[in-house]
Amino acid sequence: MARNILVTGGGGFIGSHLVECLQAERVEVIDDLSRGNREWLPRETRLHAIDIRSPADVQRAVAEAMPNVVVHLAALHFLPEVDGAPQLAWEVNVEGTINLLEALVDTPPELFLFASTAAVYQDQQGAMPESCPVNPVDVYGKTKVEGERLVAEFAARTGARCVVARIFNVIGRRETNPHVVPELVGQVRRKNFPIRLGNMDSRRDYTDVNDVAAALAALISLPSTDHGTFNVGSGRGVSVADLVGICEKIIGTRIAVEVDPSRQRSQDRMELIADISRIRNTVGWSPVRTLEETLSDLLSG
Repeated sequence: MARNILVTGGGGFIGSHLVECLQAERVEVIDDLSRGNREWLPRETRLHAIDIRSPADVQRAVAEAMPNVVVHLAALHFLPEVDGAPQLAWEVNVEGTINLLEALVDTPPELFLFASTAAVYQDQQGAMPESCPVNPVDVYGKTKVEGERLVAEFAARTGARCVVARIFNVIGRRETNPHVVPELVGQVRRKNFPIRLGNMDSRRDYTDVNDVAAALAALISLPSTDHGTFNVGSGRGVSVADLVGICEKIIGTRIAVEVDPSRQRSQDRMELIADISRIRNTVGWSPVRTLEETLSDLLSG
């Protein structure tokens, strides 16, 4: 039997791919379309084009959707944007979460899936399991730690089953924020040589957005006894220099790079890599698409 699933941020980068994965279900979306796009959603998907910061609008949308599963993806997450507007980030990421949870408290869903981030973890080397201490180094991570706390409080208050997905770096089509991969790919496609990038040595865990959507879809179908926190990543650390090298192989030519100090972050971890043992062992998920395949797809236009 089809479930009623409400996806906040469902018109955005990850959300629209997740909605595509859930077409056998009855899906409704909350999205203010500041980053999302109505054209990325199936025509039959009901869109509540509202601001997650409006308690009344969120209450109304939840009452109309009557969800038994909620996936909360709506957030401000591009780090320079978050660091430049910490109050706005708090309003969207934390107060928006409060609005959603308050709208659900009288009729809690069977499952609430909260999209958190690898940015909640402390700065350390090596693949991080979910048991790794939480100690974020940036504003975004701090807003998500607070979001996780609010979700745990909601679970205790209502008895709702809550799952947290700590998502690492996501790449693929429909990305609207100028993260390193869209910037790299865009400059290469425009033949903007030498390309200008920031820190070339920092290592991140990149996963194709289609694989991330599949992971979230798997998590909302967890057996009723399972809950808790799951990393979503590839388990592989890749530097920016490595990304450039893969792009060179794909296009068959050397790519000249110039390090641009303005693109370097004042606070930048050297490494952020997922241990994905728990999600792999619990739901059988691991990424299907390779980094090379995703970059080839993006470079092809």
